[in-house]
Amino acid sequence: MGREVGLPIDPPQRNVNSRFALETAELVRTEKGDDTAGAFYHEVSRAFFTEQADISKHEVIAPIAGRFGIYASEVEAAWRERRFSPSVDAFIEEAHKAGVTGVPAIAWPHRRAILGMMPAPDLVARLRNENGVGDG
Repeated sequence: MGREVGLPIDPPQRNVNSRFALETAELVRTEKGDDTAGAFYHEVSRAFFTEQADISKHEVIAPIAGRFGIYASEVEAAWRERRFSPSVDAFIEEAHKAGVTGVPAIAWPHRRAILGMMPAPDLVARLRNENGVGDG
């Protein structure tokens, strides 16, 4: 499935805490916008799932952020100050309320999450079903 979307997945043998990556993503979003944050998330996912990179480490996340115009010193300062901790706490709480228990997952406020990787047509069908929208 991952290969179909250009992300050949080789799951790591153990999970890591993604908190540092999540807070850095919020820094990227604040400085560069949603589209760039999405691209950052994609690169972090690629590093984690295809290279078994430890995304809890500054030496992994800072260079990825750097590719999007965020300096390592900015990443470190935001982390040291825990500047984006409240935002990450809030969306983790919302994710738990929506039923997110792992990744991949797609969630919206006040709705159940869609869990697991699936082909795009299946995801579209699930989204339409969730919204009460028919195919015709």
